[in-house]
Amino acid sequence: MSNPSKKAKIASTSGGPFAKKPREMLVWILEFFSIHEVAGLQRLVCREFRDAGQERIHERGGRKLFEEGVVYFHGLDYKTINKPRARLLLRASRDSGCKIALVENRMDTPSLSNEDKHQILKDLKEIGTSSPYHWVDYYIGLWYKRGWGGEEKKNQAVVWLERAVHKGSASAMYGLGFSYVIGDLGLTQSDTKANELWALAAKKGNAQARYNLGIYYRDGSGGLAIDFNRCVELWEQSAKQGFVNAQVNLGKMYGLGSRDGPPMTIPVDPQLSFRWNLAAAQQKHVIAMLRVGVAYSQGRGVERNLESAFEWLMKAAEKGDKYAQCNVGVFYEKGIGEVEIDLVQAMFWYKKSVAQENQGAINAVQRLS
Repeated sequence: MSNPSKKAKIASTSGGPFAKKPREMLVWILEFFSIHEVAGLQRLVCREFRDAGQERIHERGGRKLFEEGVVYFHGLDYKTINKPRARLLLRASRDSGCKIALVENRMDTPSLSNEDKHQILKDLKEIGTSSPYHWVDYYIGLWYKRGWGGEEKKNQAVVWLERAVHKGSASAMYGLGFSYVIGDLGLTQSDTKANELWALAAKKGNAQARYNLGIYYRDGSGGLAIDFNRCVELWEQSAKQGFVNAQVNLGKMYGLGSRDGPPMTIPVDPQLSFRWNLAAAQQKHVIAMLRVGVAYSQGRGVERNLESAFEWLMKAAEKGDKYAQCNVGVFYEKGIGEVEIDLVQAMFWYKKSVAQENQGAINAVQRLS
């Protein structure tokens, strides 16, 4: 009768010299050889080497899904923000067993215990030891930045973020730049340093860095000269990636112009103003919804459409914008467009606006009382 334990032992090892090597070393060796080279030599090495190669192939596939998910979630590498797609990719990366994706997901779990937090750090460092990766450095930096290691160790975030920056992480460039702006993590406040880091991240297609750098060109901060053309160029790049703050600010810029003239560097352009406000409104940005409603009601930058005006004003009003609430009240009070006169509804919306101390609504309530 055969010995089951002996068979199991034979099945798990080649019996050669590689059988005595830890799996970690084999994975490390794979850092210096392509998968194709390893695959071509599989029969000449051992089962352990082959299995380690398959493990690495699987991990790289999961990392690819993770990287794509993060890119679409935040608008990196020139990609357009697409959060539904990003969530699907990140879920797929976790399902494939991607270690960094699993740890990153745990970091966002609410009410983590101190034990959980320290296990996350341990896992991140283990991943980084066996397979150096800029996202590992970034998340370790984020771990310290959140104060999970204690306030006295919070400044270690800078060390890890700088490591990620040197490895080309645009997210670390942006995050470290923001820390320079506010002067936290033991850093001396420096708009100039922030500008340098955001410029690097912007070149790598980071939507948020492009937007922030545009603000610096608009205001002449961080040692930059005021340059409205460069500001708009950066904002349009960011806005096309779907970054809503860039869309909103472009809507305002084209609505008012750069106000540095006459002549203004960026002239008023109602059509472009409406275009970018609409893009932001479709992402449920309240101020943009109000602007779109007003544009439709006035026929500014778009053909006048009172039905669409009321629709967008109502959306903004329901989200609590006091000016939209007052405008909705006007529609009900005067029966504008297809809206029938309804003084009860008018007072309802006026009073919501009054609660936020909007003078126009206060006047309307006094008039109708």
